[in-house]
Amino acid sequence: MAPPTGGLSGAISRDGRYLAYVDWGHGDLFLHDFASDTNRRLTDTATDSMPGPKVEQFALQASLSMDGRHVAYTWYRGDRGREELRLIDIRGDGIPPSRLLLDNPDVEWFQPGDWSPDGRSMAVMLHRTDKTGQIGLLSVPDGALRVLKSVDWRGAQEMAFSPDGKYLAYDLPAGDNTEQRDIFVLATDGSREVPAIVSPSQDTVVGWSDDGKRLLFASDRSGSMALWSLPFLNGKVDGPPELLRRDIGQFWRLNLAQGKLYGMVKIQNAGGSVAGDVYTAAIDFATEKLVSPASLAVQTYVGNNTFPAWSRDGKYLAYASRRGTPGPEYFIIAIRSQETGEVREVSPAPGFNLLYTLAWTPDGRSLLAMGGDTKGRYGIFRVDAQTGRTSALMIKGEREGNPVPAGISPDGTKLYYGKRNYTAGEERGDSVWIEKDLTAGNQRELLRAPKWGLGALSPDGRYLVISGVDQAKPAALFLLPVAGGEPRRLAQETEMLVGPLDWTADSSAIYALKPPAELWRLPIDGGEPHKVNLKLEGSGLNGSLHIHPDGRSVAFQRRLAPKPEEVWVLENFLPSLTASK
Repeated sequence: MAPPTGGLSGAISRDGRYLAYVDWGHGDLFLHDFASDTNRRLTDTATDSMPGPKVEQFALQASLSMDGRHVAYTWYRGDRGREELRLIDIRGDGIPPSRLLLDNPDVEWFQPGDWSPDGRSMAVMLHRTDKTGQIGLLSVPDGALRVLKSVDWRGAQEMAFSPDGKYLAYDLPAGDNTEQRDIFVLATDGSREVPAIVSPSQDTVVGWSDDGKRLLFASDRSGSMALWSLPFLNGKVDGPPELLRRDIGQFWRLNLAQGKLYGMVKIQNAGGSVAGDVYTAAIDFATEKLVSPASLAVQTYVGNNTFPAWSRDGKYLAYASRRGTPGPEYFIIAIRSQETGEVREVSPAPGFNLLYTLAWTPDGRSLLAMGGDTKGRYGIFRVDAQTGRTSALMIKGEREGNPVPAGISPDGTKLYYGKRNYTAGEERGDSVWIEKDLTAGNQRELLRAPKWGLGALSPDGRYLVISGVDQAKPAALFLLPVAGGEPRRLAQETEMLVGPLDWTADSSAIYALKPPAELWRLPIDGGEPHKVNLKLEGSGLNGSLHIHPDGRSVAFQRRLAPKPEEVWVLENFLPSLTASK
């Protein structure tokens, strides 16, 4: 079954007819009817759906009741900076009214889970503002919450009630600095917890057999992600796991009921904000000719590699690689030796569940990353290239946008970055470029401007090249002296793309990209911008760009065209398993 366009962030009904999902085109909640192949809108107040002044708000996750009559969903409120949990009755036509189920100022976001067999309770994962987590049972009639267990901030990825409602199965991280998960079963009266699957493999809950005698889970213990079952009787494990199906791939559970397992299968190379591949190409910039055509630089986890970055000495190429599923997505950092071709993987600790940029520090000992870590912090981090040990260089505040790292000074003592400050009642605020002393901790404001942009520090540490800093004129590239002084315009956006940005090794010029795949060189001495007459056919320089320090090759990311996910149903898997699409 092919799902409707948009994001699949929800669940399917027990009979397989309805799918509740969020359409990321505008952030509203929809219901797809597979029988009639129609979509029904369930909310109409997401930000992009409303005319006039907007307060950021949208749906995120959904969960269908056992009888298929109700949908619980999370709703983000930008004016509060947190989520609410709401409930709607989907019987009837039109936009149904919603009822507030749960709203707590101490909870940043909710994760609605499985419904109890009697439909009166729902398992919820609470991610609190103090970066702790809780697994709880929420009463649907009155919204009363009963906390079952306090857990790590990352919390449970999947939660499933046993058919008799006596037990709740869920998966949790095995430790502070690992994304590997184990599976536990908790009595819903809170009386006891059973460690069901504890192993070095990645394990996540799929659901229960209809008779409650088997707990199904996904695991990579066989070398690839596969479907397994665990005998479970009278509140305890009753035998070893049994392999049901090999190679289920990237699979998200949507529901398990009436002997059928519904799930979303992610197609290899599916599109997305981080979907892509890393390419390299040898280039003679003097003659503006390709020495060798662009080739795929990373042969593993194809379609999930991004943000290539050369070390300052040119000996290593680092990139981020997306992993996970089943289970939550996370990133590792891979480092390839240019001399031997060997690839060494570094697991950041704590890990990253979001990653937006990656760059080497000048000394080659660490990497600079911007994203969100598994402790719920968003900011700029330093990752040790040998150990993976991760330290926060700056964490964004409550009224700040995600920071943009521009680089670290050659002596490693100062961090340069941009951020956006918001004031109460404003949807947008000023952009500020900052120099932070990493030794003393004090900060110096370099520039304040009304328009957001990207930035890159020159290798000699003297200049920042910044995009879009002057609202009175068209967006452009500017050169800002770090020591002080006014920014100097280099090129307008109509002439030059405002990013990605990269410097020549001698700090004499800047490379930038202009859509769809034009590479430009901008001298900082006042010379005219020059279009580099190079074509990388079939690859497209439409992702992050990094020039090798010797100036003879480039590494870049090719973003992939989006491909749809698919909803699959697995039937007759006890004792055998067949699949139909």
